[in-house]
Amino acid sequence: MNRSYFAGFIPLFLFTSTPGHAADWEKAHHEVTTFLGVLNNNNLFNTAAARQTDQRVDAGLRWDWLGLFEGYGVQVPLQIERHSYRATDDLDASLYQLQPEVRFFLSAQTDLAFKATVQKQQVLAGDAAAEFLSVAEQALTAQQRGAEATLSFGRAPDVQNLQLTLGTDRRQQDVRAQRLSQLDGDFVKALYSHKLNENVALVADLLRRQEQQNGLSTDLNQYGAGIAVQWTGQQFFRLTAGRFSRSYAGGVQAENAGTFWQLHNLWQFDARWLLEISSGRSSVLSYASKSVSQLDTEHQASLHWQYDQSHRFSLFASRLTSTLDQTTYRRNRQALGSSWQWQWSRQWQSLVRLSQVQQTQQQQPDRNRLELAGEVRWSW
Repeated sequence: MNRSYFAGFIPLFLFTSTPGHAADWEKAHHEVTTFLGVLNNNNLFNTAAARQTDQRVDAGLRWDWLGLFEGYGVQVPLQIERHSYRATDDLDASLYQLQPEVRFFLSAQTDLAFKATVQKQQVLAGDAAAEFLSVAEQALTAQQRGAEATLSFGRAPDVQNLQLTLGTDRRQQDVRAQRLSQLDGDFVKALYSHKLNENVALVADLLRRQEQQNGLSTDLNQYGAGIAVQWTGQQFFRLTAGRFSRSYAGGVQAENAGTFWQLHNLWQFDARWLLEISSGRSSVLSYASKSVSQLDTEHQASLHWQYDQSHRFSLFASRLTSTLDQTTYRRNRQALGSSWQWQWSRQWQSLVRLSQVQQTQQQQPDRNRLELAGEVRWSW
């Protein structure tokens, strides 16, 4: 059962500015990919001194199936992988990610989707989600359980479109089977767009989250508005900005308020060149034990060159600034990198990536990490 979901008008930016894979609910598919990769790291735990170098081998399976039936569709993306370290075998781990989704096509203009998330990831000490972990603890295991339901009204060429989402999210971090932190949240959000013409739409979004960080409760309210524009079919632009306020149960902390924004610009120069720019600021729960929440500001840019049907080259840069709300801690993380993707044949593909990450903090020496990764994939 084919459906055109905002086809022909800013499908990526109308309702989201977050990079990610969006399923095509007009075409069924079944793809299986196995991969084998090697990652060389010259600063395993992102320290300023006493650096540790190591090499990691990754092997795994990606399975993506989407089936379309009369009145509904089902997607089941699954990834399973094994990390094995040459010198630090204590870090060897088996990880997974599963995000099944069922979508009901209620009418020509209405969809109802149910999505679940189950994943287990490993984060090394010094990384963004484990920056407060000691080197002696080496790494943590991050597990997430979540579910959400989304009701969508409107399809192209409708003038008005509305999306309502209700969800819950549970995240925990463990170190050697001991609980380090627990971040929970329940949320509801509404996204609305109104087309002024074929190329311009006004957008608005509302968000409310009831969250807990290690038993401490906090509520986030966020509201904003903006614009989505398509120029000549080759450039897509979306900007949403507004205000947020975060309160804390029992008045243990002063209410925190500020400005948030989400900007995404995609520019297809020609058949070979693509430029993508994004910027955002948001209030999120913190992994730090001394602060319930933090303000993240992130800027990203990437340039892609499709040399021919087989070779694709990319350059990327990013900067993330995190400021804890309840302390004076402030950290900047800059990353630069490049990649080369080679499609040998219909089934075989390789990827080589080089990246440099620098972390700066006041009154602390800079931390630098260089990574070189290679991966081979086989799909069928």
